[in-house]
Amino acid sequence: MNAQGFSVRTNGIFGFIFLLLVLVGVFFVAKSLFTVLLWLSPVLIVAALVVNHRTVINYLKFILSLFQRSPLAGIIAIVLSILGFPVLSGVLLGKAFFDRKVRRLRQAHQAQEAGEFVEYEEVRKPARKDELELPPIEKQQAEKKDNRYENLF
Repeated sequence: MNAQGFSVRTNGIFGFIFLLLVLVGVFFVAKSLFTVLLWLSPVLIVAALVVNHRTVINYLKFILSLFQRSPLAGIIAIVLSILGFPVLSGVLLGKAFFDRKVRRLRQAHQAQEAGEFVEYEEVRKPARKDELELPPIEKQQAEKKDNRYENLF
């Protein structure tokens, strides 16, 4: 009998070729994205400095303190910062936006907690003269309940 469809050998080869094509595609997409970030990184760093300069300064202080605590870890962090500068500039810009938003929310919360004095005029409600007079409520006679079980206890 003739075997129908693909055999295990051809499925494995086609799977490997497909995987290889996907990995090559991912490589070229990542390479082009990294190239775009490389060209935009000076603009991103300047934008991060404009949005919140404390974010970039705090990152540099972090690297310096890491270098002082552990020189090897500091050197590794500096090398990774240089190699990943395009990505780092984007991350710093995102963190600068986030820090600015947190600072504004904190200021709004503190202003709300402290409260602001607002000039106001007290408006008094005039008493109503036409009060509604209702007739007295008549008590309805309660219907006699079935008390068969009271004598059991």
